[in-house]
Amino acid sequence: MSIVGRAGWFPPLLVGVCVGICAEVAAGILLYAGNGLMRSVSTVLVVEAAALSVGLWAAPAPGPDLVERLRRRWLMCLIAFLGAALFGTSWSVVREFGDTAVGQGMGLAILAALPLYAAGSVLGGMSEVARSDARGAQTGPGAAAMTGAALGFAATGFLLPRAPLPSSLLVACLIMLSFAGILYGAVLGRRPVALIKAERSTSAGDASVEDRRTAGEKISRRVLFEGGHARREIVIGVDAVVPWEVAVARALLPGPDVPWRVLVAGGGASALPRAVLREHPTATVVVLERLEAIVEFGREHFDTELAVGDAERTSVRVGNLDDLVDEVTDSYDLVVVDSAALASLGGARGLSCRSRAKLVDLVGAAGTLAWGPRPGPDSAVADGWSQVVLVRDVLGAEQSVQLWSATTPALERLDGFEIRNGGPPQT
Repeated sequence: MSIVGRAGWFPPLLVGVCVGICAEVAAGILLYAGNGLMRSVSTVLVVEAAALSVGLWAAPAPGPDLVERLRRRWLMCLIAFLGAALFGTSWSVVREFGDTAVGQGMGLAILAALPLYAAGSVLGGMSEVARSDARGAQTGPGAAAMTGAALGFAATGFLLPRAPLPSSLLVACLIMLSFAGILYGAVLGRRPVALIKAERSTSAGDASVEDRRTAGEKISRRVLFEGGHARREIVIGVDAVVPWEVAVARALLPGPDVPWRVLVAGGGASALPRAVLREHPTATVVVLERLEAIVEFGREHFDTELAVGDAERTSVRVGNLDDLVDEVTDSYDLVVVDSAALASLGGARGLSCRSRAKLVDLVGAAGTLAWGPRPGPDSAVADGWSQVVLVRDVLGAEQSVQLWSATTPALERLDGFEIRNGGPPQT
């Protein structure tokens, strides 16, 4: 729970309180001077409900200026309640207001319709903000607002007979709305904002690219999601964090005269192929990926320069990972398994035991198997292989990379990683 949790739950509650108070105060003022109880009750309730629903329906569309547009709606709500308080005071002092159809119509519009429409508009905007809350809380402000409306009805029933003027309760609403606006502004200041750059439905669930940042900060992150799981993340606006697989590849990269072959399982959005091809003149890279959409999003939004099919020094194959691994026959100097690509399959066990054994067989005599940024299975390799565990912190999250090799790889150039040497893995 984020935007509608804890402190974020209180502002819509106060707006709901004001809705309840205003609705009941307006009904009390208008019915007191009206003729025909049932007809008047029905008219007032219909107008109030319709105004609130129209305000909710007219929620602002998502966009980078959503918060600013919500602030303008909050100001409009304050003005509407101020107008209702002034008109309600005039109605109570000048009794002739309620004697004419024009006066009753104005009272219905100013006391009931405009404030509830404005409050509904604010709640609709808060709901849209909650939906764009960077995959935080999925629940909007409705529950809090309706709870507040119930409290508002109860408070009005107790206070209205004792108030010097009915409109004095509307003045209290102005104070509550002002306080709620200040509190909600503080909540928005800590809110992670998500701007969807691309979105597509796939056989494995929805895939999307989002720019995420905390409101008020210039630093933003671009995240590729597959089925609700982050596949790749880059930081925009600061020095780039070297992806873990690129750091590993650079540490193992041989001289330009030495042929080098790399296999990346789940690398449709990986930065590794581009880095290897640019830093080694003869290296070749084979990429296995489950979804074509991931390859396209990686190329369009993360500059991977990958496309499905065969190129001069790259080959990108798309399909079931177990089938793709089974079709590979060559040996490789570096085999990389991106465990983020397996998250939507349940983690490391998303690959079958046969595929994990086949990946080990694809590692050359002096090659290395790398598994990250999350730990791989305990039985990843054969007896006699050495294991190295690399750990680093990126944006508050720990990355754990496991390397297996029949030899001891040189890892002096691994910037930002803490190297933890482990014993031979258990099979």
